[in-house]
Amino acid sequence: MTVDLTQTPLRYGDAYDELSADGVTPRPHWAHLMESLQAIGPEELGRRWARAERRIRENGITYNIYGDPLGASRAWRIDIVPLLIPADEWRYIEAGIIQRAQLLNLLLEDLYGAQVLVAHGHFPAALLYANPAFLRPLVGVRVPAHSYLHMLAVDLARSPDGQWWVLADRTQAPSGSGYALENRTIVSDVLPDLFRTSNVLRLAPFFRAQREALTNLAQRDNPRIVLLTPGPLNETYFEHSYIARYLGFTLVQGADLTVRKRRVYLKTVDGLEKVDVILRRVDDSFCDPLELRGDSLLGVPGLVDAIVAGNVKVANALGSGLIETAAIMPFLPGLCTQLLGEKLKLPSVATWWCGQKYALDWVLDHLDSVVVKPAFPSRNMEPVFGAEIPPAEKGKFAEQLRSRPHEYVAQEQVALSTAPVWDNGCLNSRSVVLRTYVLNTGSRWIAIPGGLVRVAEAEGSVVSMQRGGHSKDAWVLWDSPVDTFSMLRPRNEPVELHRVSRVVPSRVADNAFWLGRYVERAENIARISRAMIPRVRRAEEAELVCLIRLHRCLESRHSKLPKPKHRRPTSVDLEQEMTSLLTDAKRPDSLACTLAEVSRTGGNIRERLSGDMMFLIGQLRDSIQIGHGTPFLEYPAMLTDCLELLSAFSGMERENINRGLGWLFMTTGRRLERAIYLTRQLREITTPLTEQDWSLLECLLEVADSSMTYRTRYYTTLQPLAVLDVLLADETNPRSLDFQLSHLADLYQKLPRHVPVDLEAMRAALALLRSFDLRKLKYPLPGAAAEHGSDGLARLASFLQGLEGLLPSWSNNLSSRYFSHARTLPITIGQ
Repeated sequence: MTVDLTQTPLRYGDAYDELSADGVTPRPHWAHLMESLQAIGPEELGRRWARAERRIRENGITYNIYGDPLGASRAWRIDIVPLLIPADEWRYIEAGIIQRAQLLNLLLEDLYGAQVLVAHGHFPAALLYANPAFLRPLVGVRVPAHSYLHMLAVDLARSPDGQWWVLADRTQAPSGSGYALENRTIVSDVLPDLFRTSNVLRLAPFFRAQREALTNLAQRDNPRIVLLTPGPLNETYFEHSYIARYLGFTLVQGADLTVRKRRVYLKTVDGLEKVDVILRRVDDSFCDPLELRGDSLLGVPGLVDAIVAGNVKVANALGSGLIETAAIMPFLPGLCTQLLGEKLKLPSVATWWCGQKYALDWVLDHLDSVVVKPAFPSRNMEPVFGAEIPPAEKGKFAEQLRSRPHEYVAQEQVALSTAPVWDNGCLNSRSVVLRTYVLNTGSRWIAIPGGLVRVAEAEGSVVSMQRGGHSKDAWVLWDSPVDTFSMLRPRNEPVELHRVSRVVPSRVADNAFWLGRYVERAENIARISRAMIPRVRRAEEAELVCLIRLHRCLESRHSKLPKPKHRRPTSVDLEQEMTSLLTDAKRPDSLACTLAEVSRTGGNIRERLSGDMMFLIGQLRDSIQIGHGTPFLEYPAMLTDCLELLSAFSGMERENINRGLGWLFMTTGRRLERAIYLTRQLREITTPLTEQDWSLLECLLEVADSSMTYRTRYYTTLQPLAVLDVLLADETNPRSLDFQLSHLADLYQKLPRHVPVDLEAMRAALALLRSFDLRKLKYPLPGAAAEHGSDGLARLASFLQGLEGLLPSWSNNLSSRYFSHARTLPITIGQ
């Protein structure tokens, strides 16, 4: 086995100081920056950075720390002081990481191809066949241009003597390049003069090359390229959205794609569109639940089959996570000689794979100086710092290593270099790690000049974004003219005006549609609850029956009320039911759960919503906060606050969102949900009311926010037909059923590929509603003589019952047509 036997631990001296060699005088390439910062002064720097932080919040730049209460709302943290890299150092780094990318790409090509290296003993068989990241369905599958790695991320650290070493390689879905770009944009805006006079290498040419490389990979004009993301809960979701917009690609989740006849298609509201290239940010095994990991909800069923057929290109190639392990590092020097015929230029930090006896023995003898990690990252084991293991536990841990040595790898605990960070008006020193990137353009490899710098949260702590760390920009100070190309159009050049909307994936339309439905559903629950709660405790038996009928309009399948066949519900039962309906987050039809769904669906499309709207959605999610001791009669005030937020959402929907397809689906969802609730409420009136039921009319007007409309016409005289006129047939009342059906037909007609039969069904329902002449309808009034000769009320009840079945069926057809792209069924409404 060819292995590096000359690894020398780096434990000597203090950590390298990036700023100064003696702790006083800045290194030559830092002098200009330190002089400029001193000239600007801490007060002005503070003002500039306050503007930058405001921009971070407004642009929604986030990083999701798993298990953090702030979750996806945690703002991305950037340090104002960049890490400076002189030109000669960068040439060394660039040559080393490009060589490394070539080496790892050839290694993947062999391991998924002829496997000559394993056969001849140059690569351990146990690191291949025992590795869960080895995807056997991809063995022998050809990769376009032999490019297993479209992009490689390399984590670098500087040892105490100033030498750069590789800590880790990210080979399957390397992240962070988008954050590096955003860091550059923000820091160069905060320090524009300093950036301009420092002759910093630009990042835009790297991303231009990436876009061209992916376009060329498709091998056809105007290809459809998508960026596959795990979704909003992923830690780097902002970056996925940002890079997709910057490169002009479509951001998709697994549910947005479908495989038909071994080809991948993007589900859009305009139909299925063939996908040529997938830039993935989903880990290997999650990409196809049919061939790889059956419990994955992030991938595309059938994707592997489409890849095998050569009908779609994926970057990085599936299976590239095989070598995303530190266990291969001891073998890289020998593999470099074997595959490239040259020595490894950029060394790895001292690493021992415990699958070899001599390495295991060395690790056990020097346990206090190493960090033990899983050889296969999918094992979900936290790194174990040998020096921190209690003496009583070391023997047990040693036995654990001896029992399955091939599953562990040990690395030296490196003393990372330190760099200055801006902290409340002064400079402190923190440990840093540089993540840089190498791109395969198809004809050559290029490196991003600089990259993403990760900074430890506190002195002596581990450098980890998940553990509270933050980031820096990295400036490569060049010694010759730099390319000033920018992917963004300069301000002094006119732009070409256009209003062509971007493609709308079906998932986006689906979430917009259900966001509208959940918002309207929450409003209806809140309005019905607010009308009921003040009346519950003072309700006599007759009014209690009315309240139960009003509650019936919710169509709750999870009601806590006793069944009528068992006993008649009491006011105590109804009070307990209302409390559950409002606050039980585990109850699917509760207000708390509905608002959580508003937050979820809004979060799924947050890249298409304004910051104000996302802030409002967050307030809605937290608006139902009732403690155990909250008095029942205080609930209406809380519901009023919730309804104010829902009204603000409605205002933003009408006034702040462009009338594109996303808005069409959101508004359609709202109108549909309101029509469904109205249909249920109006059916309660078509059952002739007794004198004891008369208060139900007042409640229904209050729920529909139409009490004032009614009073201006009929004063305080409550009559069922007058209420029906306001809530059923009034074309000018935005809370009437006629208004909902009319707008639903208009909205549906504006959708692409709408089904004429479904449109006619909606128009037929509207025409049938308008055929009822309420003035001729005979409604039995209490105490009045019975009238005969009209079955109009029965026909109206039958119409509302049919409409109550039509609306969900029409919604299902809408989903099948635009979201799932399945077969739709004809719908009609009877006479």
